[in-house]
Amino acid sequence: MSEERQNSEARLFLRVLWAVAAGSLLLMLAVNYFSDRYYVFHHRGDAFLEVLEPNTRVLKAAVLEERCDSFDTVIMGSSRAAVYRTGDLDRAFGSRAFNFGVATGSLPDILDRLEWLDKLGCMPRRIVLPLSIDRLRFTDRPNDLLRKEYPAIVGEAAYRREFLLSYLGIDAFFSNLRALWEKRVKRPPARFQYNLASGDVEYLWDRDLEFPPCPDEEMRTDPVTLDRYADYLARIRDLAVARGSELVLFWNPIPLAGQLAHVDDARALFDRIGGFTKEIYRVPLDDPRLTDGSAFHDKGHFKPELAASVYEDSENRVSPAHLLDELAAARSTCPGLRAAP
Repeated sequence: MSEERQNSEARLFLRVLWAVAAGSLLLMLAVNYFSDRYYVFHHRGDAFLEVLEPNTRVLKAAVLEERCDSFDTVIMGSSRAAVYRTGDLDRAFGSRAFNFGVATGSLPDILDRLEWLDKLGCMPRRIVLPLSIDRLRFTDRPNDLLRKEYPAIVGEAAYRREFLLSYLGIDAFFSNLRALWEKRVKRPPARFQYNLASGDVEYLWDRDLEFPPCPDEEMRTDPVTLDRYADYLARIRDLAVARGSELVLFWNPIPLAGQLAHVDDARALFDRIGGFTKEIYRVPLDDPRLTDGSAFHDKGHFKPELAASVYEDSENRVSPAHLLDELAAARSTCPGLRAAP
């Protein structure tokens, strides 16, 4: 009798354990799916405010997949590129633009997205590519929940499964719980405003900033990285030319000191791309806003008004040689710069 009772209790324990495990799994799946802090399962409407940044790679790609024939111009790049307002761009270029700028967007990402648009039959007539001379770098494909790539762009069945499991798994569960706490309990002010009809993102924060006119030292990017960067630029250019698209280069208006720290990088980059482009849009280096903290959200992100100045004045369209001369002249006003290591 005692042994039979023990067996019965063991079976009961296993049933309870199974029920708890199954219930926990269902709870995790339900929280992840319905909370969906990154909006990979429930794409938002065109306009919304957010406390926490969603996965804009997925959101913006989904919009383009549905409406790509509504646009003839696409802005590609990182979170800096996201600052360029499509309305301003449309007025300047007579375009119908979509902003595909996303967090940590890099040249390999951009090439992947353009090849994906090409397969969709949606290659834009104009590709706007803002360059950041202080960010000539490469990273592996982002694998965190904030920046995982849209599965259709990667185009691999294994990645689709991994993508789905990531956003239904334990890491997403805790991230979604934190997001629920942030939004429902702490209730901080929104930090982002999104307009998915155009891809525009507005950063709703300001910081007290001061920017010196000169850097402390020169910075150098290693030649291998520069070679790779130039190679990806050439591949993007070749794809654009093959499809009859115009490639327009912007020079991101980062703080003046940041530009002057990378003058040698700029020269080395343009030496590598040679006749790649005859012109580039930039803000003149004597523009006082390049040393004015109020023209920036933070050290890495300029405001839309400064971004619009890159291309709104036709005189801001110059040759790479002119830009290099400007950079050299401005750097000459900074005596005592420490040489790059």
